[in-house]
Amino acid sequence: MKRLYHIVLLALALLVASCAPEHPFLSKVPEIHDLVTGSVLSPRKVAEAPGIYGEWQTELFGSPQSVTFIRVSPEAYSFDILCAEGERADSTSALCSRFGALAGINGSYFNMRELTPVTYVKDDGFTVGTTSMKEASRTNGVFLSWTEGVCIEASDTTGLEDGAWEAMASGPILIDDGEVYTYSESTPGWKGFFNARHPRSLVGTDAEGYVWLVVVDGRSEGHAGGMTIAELTELSQMIGLTDALNLDGGGSSTLWTRSAGVLNHPSDNGRFDPFGQRVVPNIIAIR
Repeated sequence: MKRLYHIVLLALALLVASCAPEHPFLSKVPEIHDLVTGSVLSPRKVAEAPGIYGEWQTELFGSPQSVTFIRVSPEAYSFDILCAEGERADSTSALCSRFGALAGINGSYFNMRELTPVTYVKDDGFTVGTTSMKEASRTNGVFLSWTEGVCIEASDTTGLEDGAWEAMASGPILIDDGEVYTYSESTPGWKGFFNARHPRSLVGTDAEGYVWLVVVDGRSEGHAGGMTIAELTELSQMIGLTDALNLDGGGSSTLWTRSAGVLNHPSDNGRFDPFGQRVVPNIIAIR
């Protein structure tokens, strides 16, 4: 009788698992992989996995789109801001490999000639960049990382003081504590940056506490149209993010894992392939 009881309990547990509602966004993705091994996961394994990645190619906002993402539990993985300015700067994949990261995404805005940050950046407790007045209008949020977890906040980043061990200012903020931010034609940089379609990168968190790194490809006719900031915000809502911060985009947009290499199609070489990475001075890395 005891054995029958345990069999019934197991059957009920499996039934509950099989009937659990699918994640609205993840259910659109044809294959989802384990972050460490790269193996394809079943829907049940996706729900259990502490780290996953995938690619969603679709028609969205009247244009073909290619969206790559990583989702991880901050209880299983930690986040580092990795900086390498000037001559030490390199591609996102190279910096991840150099510093022994499991995965990573490009960081925030920088001076492309000097390869130095133009936004507030803190690495291992040391401030290595400050937000310039030129960047202040769009750099209105910050990604913070402690040993206990991560946080995304809307903030005036020109005089930022925080208690985090790692921090990166970027923007614009897309969603903050569930509040969706909108920007108008009066916003500086509206025509060329906010309301034009570009490759985009973002970091976000959802209601379950997962951290997402997301890249939207662009500048590739017939493959990836890119997104405006408003469209990127809508995508963040589709994913289910309660907090989302835009990172540097364009040719910088790169998402990488140790198991699969470059996941997206960086645009600096003008081709829809994984080889067009840009040299950058900082990244957000997963360990």
